Amino acid sequence: MALSDADLAQILDRTVATIDPMLDVLTSADPLDLKQRTFVAASPRNCLDRGAGAASHVLNVLDWPGTAGWDELPMRDRANWWVSRVGLVTTGGVAFPSVFGAWTKKLPMADYLGFASQALVLRGVSREFGVTSREAGVAMLASILFGRDLDAHLESRAIDEALPDDAKERKKAFVAQLWQIGRALYDVSRAVGDRPGAPRMLSWLGWIPLIGGPASYLGEIFALRRAAKACREWIVAHPSTVEAVNR
Repeated sequence: MALSDADLAQILDRTVATIDPMLDVLTSADPLDLKQRTFVAASPRNCLDRGAGAASHVLNVLDWPGTAGWDELPMRDRANWWVSRVGLVTTGGVAFPSVFGAWTKKLPMADYLGFASQALVLRGVSREFGVTSREAGVAMLASILFGRDLDAHLESRAIDEALPDDAKERKKAFVAQLWQIGRALYDVSRAVGDRPGAPRMLSWLGWIPLIGGPASYLGEIFALRRAAKACREWIVAHPSTVEAVNR
């Protein structure tokens, strides 16, 4: 039995409602005031101060959201940051099981992580271009990950997911929510469409032990970039979903 548009919309609505708070934490959290240090040139007073200065410099070099480096980036580069920075990290988790070769292909672990990685990055990209509403996020993910054309103004029904205040518990919750997102989207994928995948040759190499990991990593990078390109094309084709943003 095919999954209805309404059922898919409800699942993706829950997905976006879970991802958005996670992205908010990535972009706004600064418990050690490291991001603020990138805006002020100060002489270190002690070892701790020098360590904090070095850490803030790394964040600034990475153009982490909230730093001085991030503020200097144009909108398109901010969108690409989610692919070139966050995407490279999440893709490592997606590709790792392929190190062990063919038998891991029988397990859905990589597919769970692959869906979660693409959903997270695509939502980050779309928000930079002003697609901030949950309804538009649902329609975008439905189009790119599942090939479904949903109404961008579907009613939101999910309850917002709140991350814990404690940093350690927040990290655990972050990983757990990513896993849940990937598992839910993988289950849906068996009923509708497939997410953007790796080139065929790299996909085949993923069955071979040892070289399967690097091959799968490259394949997932290609797939993620294809998905990000499709996201930008979707936004251009749906200008009404873009809200005013200050850049």
